[in-house]
Amino acid sequence: MKLSIKKKIIWPLLLLMIMPTIALSILTYWNNYKIINNYAVAEVNNELNDLLVLLNGIEKTDYNKEFIINYIKSLNKKNLFIIEEDDFIYNSTPDKSIDEDKILNGILNDKEISDRYILNYRVYHQWNWKIGLLIDKKEIPYTAFSMNGNILLLITLLVLFSFEAIILITDNISKPIGILLNGYNDIISGNFQNEIDIKRKDELGLLGDAFNDMKNEIANRTNKFIQLKNFNEDILRSISTGIITTNINGKILKYNQAAIAIIEKEIQSQENNLEIIKVLLRQIMSTVHTEETINRVENFQSKEEGKNVYLDITTSLMKNIKGENIGVICNFNDISNRKRIEDKIDRIDRLASLGQLTAGLAHEIRNPLSGMKMSCQVLKNRLSKYLNETDEKLFDANIHEVDRLNSLITDLLNFAKPHLPKFQVVNIYEILEHALQFSNKIISEKKISVLKEEKSNYALAYFDKGQLAQIFLNIIGNAIKAMSQEGILEITVSKEDAIKKQYMLMVFEDNGCGIDKENIPKIFDPFYTTYESGTGLGLSVVHKLITANHGEIEVESQVAVGTKIKLYIPLYKGEKYEEESINH
Repeated sequence: MKLSIKKKIIWPLLLLMIMPTIALSILTYWNNYKIINNYAVAEVNNELNDLLVLLNGIEKTDYNKEFIINYIKSLNKKNLFIIEEDDFIYNSTPDKSIDEDKILNGILNDKEISDRYILNYRVYHQWNWKIGLLIDKKEIPYTAFSMNGNILLLITLLVLFSFEAIILITDNISKPIGILLNGYNDIISGNFQNEIDIKRKDELGLLGDAFNDMKNEIANRTNKFIQLKNFNEDILRSISTGIITTNINGKILKYNQAAIAIIEKEIQSQENNLEIIKVLLRQIMSTVHTEETINRVENFQSKEEGKNVYLDITTSLMKNIKGENIGVICNFNDISNRKRIEDKIDRIDRLASLGQLTAGLAHEIRNPLSGMKMSCQVLKNRLSKYLNETDEKLFDANIHEVDRLNSLITDLLNFAKPHLPKFQVVNIYEILEHALQFSNKIISEKKISVLKEEKSNYALAYFDKGQLAQIFLNIIGNAIKAMSQEGILEITVSKEDAIKKQYMLMVFEDNGCGIDKENIPKIFDPFYTTYESGTGLGLSVVHKLITANHGEIEVESQVAVGTKIKLYIPLYKGEKYEEESINH
């Protein structure tokens, strides 16, 4: 068990104080013991000498002998004995363990009779007596203690006073250290509020002041560090780009919320839902091995037919202040929308170039066609009386084919250079009803069910009325062609699902044959069609018209399931909106 600082101070001081005190007490006691012992021996000798002087003044008679014995008895002297010719005529020794033989043996052999007693005697020759006294060694310590009682009391008081003084001194030293230790624990726990209060002017007081200054400095720097950390986390949390940092071994250290959101979104939408994680880790490890910045656009197949997911991924090395490689930072972003916009721009550019070429060819072809038709009509009229039925049918077929080519040229010219839209407030439900009525015959023949939701509040659009009708007719016509008998065409209008607040979303969904996902990007190309008849210009014209009216179109399709066409049509929002659209 570890000792506290207080005990580490108090025990050495106690030892330094107690050891000399004990040594002094022992030395004092031993010295007094020797003095008392010598004094006792001298006192016994004096008593024996005085007794001999008394006896020498008395005549040797039996009466006097009896008188002397009685006199000695009257002295009540303990440990006094008288031996006459090896017989004890008086013995006041109370200790029965010391028999008379031991005393006689000690006198005869001149040696101590036991460890406890000191033998001292005198010879009274007149009566041949041996008069002796035993000095009890056990009584000497008691005498020494009684003589040193005041000294021992003083030493005891001194010890108690010293002990109290040591405690005060120890507290005076250890208490400030304890306060400093508590301050240290406060810093460790993150509590910078409590000040260290050491009201002293010595080194410990200066140390307390220095500790307070240090704690305040740590608190200030910690607050700045926390603010910087929170600021960096706010940045990471606020940016829409996903960021992942790893150590030099590729172990992920930190990531932001955008990274989690993008990864979760892609995992839910991808067919191989772990592919994105594999791609990210693979590119991170490539940067670790090559020590180069890598930027790639990765394409992932979506579960949704006709849609791909594109991620722009950049990985680069992280370096510390010494320029040492400490990890990799990976930032990535979902650029699927941007990619779709770029594809739309490419498609528009391609269609524009194709439109210019088509317009030139259409004019060059239309002029000869007019001459060919007129020539056929003139020849038919001039030769009518010579022609049989087969010849007339041949002339009619030529004229019909010329008309068909002329109609195709007209469609090409409309595609190449459609009329500028005349923006006006239109009710989409009215135009939709006209388009359905126009297609009602074939709808009835194929027994197609048209499902329309109740009219929405979002009915007014700002669009070219004729072009919107043409768009509806083309889309409905394509849906009818794609469906077999008793198909279902569902039409919905909403605003909540629109990509922008100023749009209404109109969805045409059929349960027809659907389109292969590899063909979906081609459906807006001119002359592309999957049907045996038709020019393949329908959806190309729709795309051009919807774009000219500031709208957007999207197609989702799945083979044997059906096709969903989404139209984003600008909402009508008042006169101010009309002016902005016209200027635009």
